[in-house]
Amino acid sequence: MLRVLGAAKRFEDGDTVRRVPGAVEFDLAPGRVAALWGPSGSGKSTLLNLVAGVLVPDEGEVRFEASGEDPFLVSAASERQRVRYRRRHLGFVFQFFNLVPTLTVVENVLLPLELNRRPTDRQVALARLDALGVAECAERFPATLSGGEQQRVAIARALVHEPAIVLADEPTGNLDAANAARVTDLLWQAAANAGCALLVATHSQRIAERADDVIPLA
Repeated sequence: MLRVLGAAKRFEDGDTVRRVPGAVEFDLAPGRVAALWGPSGSGKSTLLNLVAGVLVPDEGEVRFEASGEDPFLVSAASERQRVRYRRRHLGFVFQFFNLVPTLTVVENVLLPLELNRRPTDRQVALARLDALGVAECAERFPATLSGGEQQRVAIARALVHEPAIVLADEPTGNLDAANAARVTDLLWQAAANAGCALLVATHSQRIAERADDVIPLA
């Protein structure tokens, strides 16, 4: 369970102090999809970074609760604790894919397992790729793939270590309409099959309407 209670950063703009995002409170349970919906500059990426512990809120809090574990107050944790939380419990999908260009597709997918010091089982990575229809790309390099293929690889990488939550920042923002629809279908399906929560930042009303819960940001 993820719980966001008014978490925000304050930014100075001349004599004005902006609170980003505005007052936002929500819970996100396993198996649910929530959309942070709003235009550019509304604080979607800032809120994702607060959830991920990349940024520490100036007010409010972010709390993560996993079965069998004590509640983890992300907003009060040390940097080392936040890094461990990100590696263990979160998966990430980015607008521009963020694949390592010098690694093959399967090596990219294995990275979260390596970072968590877990066995790097190629068969696990290949199964993720196969479920997303890109197993035949396993030994290729990212530059040889289309945008849609790269994003499917990124989804496989986000899920390979069985995270509790996947954070997706404008996951279709760099794709054409056909690929955007296909990647959205695959992301929703993959997260559902994995039983994890999905938090998507998007400016697209069409994508937001597919979520179980919509958190509007202005």
